[in-house]
Amino acid sequence: GGMVTKISAARIAVAAGVRTVITEGKYPGNIEKIINGEPLGTHFEPQPEPTSARKRWIAYGLVTAGKLYLDNGAAIAISDGGKSLLAAGISLVEGEFDAQAGVGIFDGQGNEIARGLVNYSSEELVKIRGRHSREISDILGYAGVETVIHRDNLVLI
Repeated sequence: GGMVTKISAARIAVAAGVRTVITEGKYPGNIEKIINGEPLGTHFEPQPEPTSARKRWIAYGLVTAGKLYLDNGAAIAISDGGKSLLAAGISLVEGEFDAQAGVGIFDGQGNEIARGLVNYSSEELVKIRGRHSREISDILGYAGVETVIHRDNLVLI
């Protein structure tokens, strides 16, 4: 594959705690050089604390069924604060999906910043987006959960 594919594979490997090197594969001696620590190719160091298998699945293995676009405050809260996603921070819902589906999470500039498993369907999210959590039960007619995506079901990309 191309370089984008190689870098994507390296991201998955380092998230699992694996030191990764991209170099020419047609020279078998390169493997020995890499093992011996010789500077060769492009090195990717593993994350100090590997991502759990579940979160790796959400980030790299999950087929997303829709997209959620966030306002700046929600994008910052997720990216920098490790917070769960609330309905108030969602500005746009794209696609048709059920609760527990995988979705891509995008900032206001259209950059994918995370992926996660939603607690609400797209139909429900269209109704509650931009609204405070305490309003959800009145809007939907039943007591739902406070978070659209709990931080345990959300992975930064």
